[in-house]
Amino acid sequence: MKSNETKTYGSIRKIKAYGACGVILGLAALAVATTNGVQADEVAKTEPTTVAPANTATNLPDSQPAKTAEQQNQLNQAGQAQGNVTVQVDNSQVNQAAQAAQKEGVKVVQDAPVDKGTTNTITETQKAQAEIAQDQAKQKAEVEKTTTDYAKAKEDHAKAVEETKKENAKINADNAALKEAHDKAEKAGQDVNQAVSTAKEKVKAEFKDAQVSESSKTVKVEATKESYDAYTKEVTKVKEDNQKATDTYVVEKRKENKEIAAAKAYNEAVRKRNAEGKAKVDAENAEIAKRNKAQLDHKKSVEAENAEITKRNEAGKAKVDAENKVIDAYNKTVTEHNKAEDARVAKEKAEAEKNKTKDGWLPEVIQHRLLFNQETVKNAEILDSEGIEYFNKDKFLKLVNDKHGDNHAVLRTDLSHLSASKQEGTDANRGVFGRMKVGQTAKITYGNLNVKAGDKIVTKAVFEYTVVSTPNSQGYINAIFWKSPVRTIDYGAVNDNGQDSNIRLRVRLYDKDGNEIKPTKENPWYYSAASLNSSGVGSTHIEYVKAGQGTRFLKINGSFVEQHSDGIYSATDIDYGAVKTADWDSADSPNAYYGAGVMKVTDTIELSFGVKTSGNSSALNSAWFAFNTDIKATGVPTPPRYQKTKEPKNFTPEKLKEVPTPKLETPKNFTPEKEKVVPTPKAKLNLVTVNGVPAPTYKPNEKMPTPPVVPTVHVHGYKLSTRPQVQKAVENADKVNINGQYVAKNSLNRFVLQTETLPSSRKTTTQLVFNDHLPQGFKLDVEKTKEANKGYDVSYDEKANLLTFKATTATLTSVNKDLAKEYKLADLSVWGRPQNDAADYENVFEMVVNGGGSNGYVRKSNKVLIHTPGKQNPNKLNDPKNPNRDPLKPEKHNYNEQGKLVDGKEMLPEGVNYYVSKWTNRPNKSDKSGKEAIAKGFAYIEDYQDDAVTPLESRFQVKDAQGKAVNGLKMYHVLDRKTLSKALNDMIDKSGISPKGAFYMWVAEKPEEFYKAYVQTGMDLYFHTPMQNKKGFVGKYTNQTFQVQFGNGYYSNVVVNHVPELKVQKRVYNKLGDGQNLDGKLIKLGDKFYYYLDGAKLPADRGEALKEYRFYDDFDEKGDEFTGEYKAIAGVDIKLKDGAVIKAGTDLSQYAELKYDKSRGVVEISMKQDFLDKVDNASEFDVDAAIQMKRISAGTFENTYKNVVNGHEVVSNTVKTSTPEPEKPQPKKPTPAPKAPTPALPQTGTASSIGLSVLGMILAGFSLVSFKKYKEN
Repeated sequence: MKSNETKTYGSIRKIKAYGACGVILGLAALAVATTNGVQADEVAKTEPTTVAPANTATNLPDSQPAKTAEQQNQLNQAGQAQGNVTVQVDNSQVNQAAQAAQKEGVKVVQDAPVDKGTTNTITETQKAQAEIAQDQAKQKAEVEKTTTDYAKAKEDHAKAVEETKKENAKINADNAALKEAHDKAEKAGQDVNQAVSTAKEKVKAEFKDAQVSESSKTVKVEATKESYDAYTKEVTKVKEDNQKATDTYVVEKRKENKEIAAAKAYNEAVRKRNAEGKAKVDAENAEIAKRNKAQLDHKKSVEAENAEITKRNEAGKAKVDAENKVIDAYNKTVTEHNKAEDARVAKEKAEAEKNKTKDGWLPEVIQHRLLFNQETVKNAEILDSEGIEYFNKDKFLKLVNDKHGDNHAVLRTDLSHLSASKQEGTDANRGVFGRMKVGQTAKITYGNLNVKAGDKIVTKAVFEYTVVSTPNSQGYINAIFWKSPVRTIDYGAVNDNGQDSNIRLRVRLYDKDGNEIKPTKENPWYYSAASLNSSGVGSTHIEYVKAGQGTRFLKINGSFVEQHSDGIYSATDIDYGAVKTADWDSADSPNAYYGAGVMKVTDTIELSFGVKTSGNSSALNSAWFAFNTDIKATGVPTPPRYQKTKEPKNFTPEKLKEVPTPKLETPKNFTPEKEKVVPTPKAKLNLVTVNGVPAPTYKPNEKMPTPPVVPTVHVHGYKLSTRPQVQKAVENADKVNINGQYVAKNSLNRFVLQTETLPSSRKTTTQLVFNDHLPQGFKLDVEKTKEANKGYDVSYDEKANLLTFKATTATLTSVNKDLAKEYKLADLSVWGRPQNDAADYENVFEMVVNGGGSNGYVRKSNKVLIHTPGKQNPNKLNDPKNPNRDPLKPEKHNYNEQGKLVDGKEMLPEGVNYYVSKWTNRPNKSDKSGKEAIAKGFAYIEDYQDDAVTPLESRFQVKDAQGKAVNGLKMYHVLDRKTLSKALNDMIDKSGISPKGAFYMWVAEKPEEFYKAYVQTGMDLYFHTPMQNKKGFVGKYTNQTFQVQFGNGYYSNVVVNHVPELKVQKRVYNKLGDGQNLDGKLIKLGDKFYYYLDGAKLPADRGEALKEYRFYDDFDEKGDEFTGEYKAIAGVDIKLKDGAVIKAGTDLSQYAELKYDKSRGVVEISMKQDFLDKVDNASEFDVDAAIQMKRISAGTFENTYKNVVNGHEVVSNTVKTSTPEPEKPQPKKPTPAPKAPTPALPQTGTASSIGLSVLGMILAGFSLVSFKKYKEN
């Protein structure tokens, strides 16, 4: 389905600040902006235009000179060095350590010095010095350690002697202690055994019934002090344990005797308590009897209440039975209604079966089972959405309002700036606003539905959208997901690649319990595929759907929508062809089935939809897609509208109360308390005895230690030299690093000569020189360079392109002031400008210290490189990965109204040239030029041939490569350069551009903003400047453009076209083909004759299509009368677009239309437009006409005709004939009008290759085509 705008092809679009421009022009512009290509057949027949050379510069046009041998040699030696600088090393601390070692008695050996080599950078020098210092510290440490260790060894030996003496003294003491321990242990064992005997005697004396036993324990013991001590400790514990056992036994025995006495007393008390307890239980049993009687009384009360409930239940059941009789009668009525519905459905099916061959009906009978329509979703609401990049709804709706409510006009634009949150993108009353990306799935969940699906009710639906393809190179499709699921979705995209839009949709339906509901093969569902607009195969707008898994397409009889290999759509133009949109595309149209079909689904609902554009990147790619069951076929049976029966009522009786079961208490029984058993005596005592100890063994004295050996140490000195490093950098005028980058030609840049820090401990510097063989084509700014380097004498050999810096005496004094410290030289600056396009500027410099040679040092720097754009790689022209290699040149082409390239072709008088020019910025992508270069400005000049064409200024447009309007340019129509400001005239002069006559000039008002937006981004700009050929101009005319880039000028190719001089002639013949011109002769009164209108011959290889070829003859109706007979004849061989050839002399009357105004005496013969559309522009074209006249009065009569070609009038010569008064007028018998032959296409080829003379002979044998007169106004 289309919006109003998409149905208005060829409409006029208003462009802000530029006026009106046809859509067809927009297509041509986009073609240039993307490919700059033309069709192959056009190239073959295009007159060659001026081809611009590789360098189209108008100022500084020279190519970069080749490198000099000296420069190349210096480049080849980049990073190399000759000679070195000696660095002194102080080794005194190592020597001092060695002397101290010798004094201590250590043997010292002096080794050869270590050579640390030659360093190339201050970092390496510092590293070598650090390594030497580290090694010196290591040597010193090792010598000092050896010295210290030897001194300590001697000290340790003396200490060891003393320690041995002390150890022997200790051994003697230990032996004495061993003897003491043995004696102590021996006595301890004897004490244990004696204590056992004493304890036994004491226990038996207190307890006559005591049970005492005795055991022996063996204690492990060896002849050592530790073992003796351990033995002593253990037997001491045995002695203690025996004492504890004895004490415990006494306690337990005394307790045991006490418990026996207590048990006897307890039993006497129990007998007394038993007598008291029995009396208490007897009293409690009397109370239990009272409580049991109360429960039996309550049971009798409940049984009486249940009798009343039974009476009420009997009355309630009688009432429900009466109501069920009424329900039974109603259900019989419902059953009859449902049978009638079954009959209606059967009748509708029979009607559908009978009419399934008629237009508007389906060829097979189906029945609605799914009712997904406006009524069943009227209360729908969106529950959730996901997988969407949301738009701000308020900003979106404002854009729609600005487009007078046209959603689609907004959806086809770039809306990335509307990015918002989910909440901001959701409108509860409208839907969800956002966009989807290729490969991602957007999900919309609807709730509060009442959709019938067979015998089930759908309450929730989930719509899942997946973008498969889009005409947008960024991969997006904009969309409105409507609140109503049957309105579904509006979608559109920025079309910049011509791809078809393709969206895959899956619809899932659920009941209130969350169970998914699906159709089956036995009970399929049907939904509508309707309002599928189409302009026909090959057009730029075909709406289509594709059936998913388990879905089959049903064609409605008479519908233009059919199943194709690539989708379901109308291959016929049903929007603007024989069938128009207004004939069928409305909800209530009886012909809505023209653009509709039916989808039968037996599984999950899956389909794809979108718009086909035939690869056209200017097509308006937007549409509305709706999913519903509003099928456009006639007579689709609707499901039966069954009524539901009422369920009979059930009577639920009042429940009887539960009759309680009394829980009677059982009287208590008295259990008397038992008496305790009097305990039996159990206490026992066991005592332990131990073994004796062995005799000790004593330790002998230690030997005295051996004196230490004298050590040896090695020491050495060092050698070190260096080659200080130099570094080269390159910067623009803003001091930004541009090494390896692209800059503008003639921009100010600086080579920076940097010298590494000179090392400490260096030799005296007597001479310091820097030599720089500058790149060829790099123009040195000598004065600025001298000013920047005050500490040097600067000289420049322009012929050799050699720049030299020599340090002044003051600089050398500063370098040599403190040789023990490092020194950093100031950087040198070389200022200059690259003078060539497509050039590489590579540079190395050298530093010469102390004259070089054996006494000095020479060092070459690294290489640095800058480029100017445009140096093409012959193996990769227009390489997208290397835009800077593209030539820096503008480009111009001419197109016709249909967007076809017409460079070098023949253009008709007063025709329009749709010029499109490219301002080339791509080579300057990522440019690193400084602000000084940018300030020189940017401009574009259109130098048209003002005597040949008239600019259609109101239709001018300037767009970038993405089709967006360009900002920041101010346009000047310059008729005289005196009207321009001095600044603009200076820009033109300095750029080397010399426009001829009047011209247009676009200037970047803010160069730096323009530079960042278009130049540095490499965004090419396109100027659409239609111009009309001036009336009366014939011959060759040209057009050329120029661009000013950073103040530098560049010219485009010259577009050449030609306007032919059209000539026509009028002649008078008595008979066609006799060759006798009656101009200036007599014609008899009453004679019939022919005015022969020789039409304009149009040249081959035309750039414009024929829209009009007309003969206009205003004859003198006083003397002549038109008989109504005419003929149109091919004047040359005419080739048609299908390859057929109409030979010269062929009758073309069937392709002509005649208008006759009798009152004014005007005859017009026009070639039909459908015939002109078939003519190949590569062919010559010439048609002649003949009109038959009858002379009706005497006198002299003049006649002139006009040939109108595409609105341009060409006037013929004037013919004059005379008729004398008749001597005796004789009445003539009228000649009957001949019968018109049936029109047919002329045969082509040799069969119609008949010359004009032969044609005349044939025509003389039969009458002309008769003319059926039009009604006069």
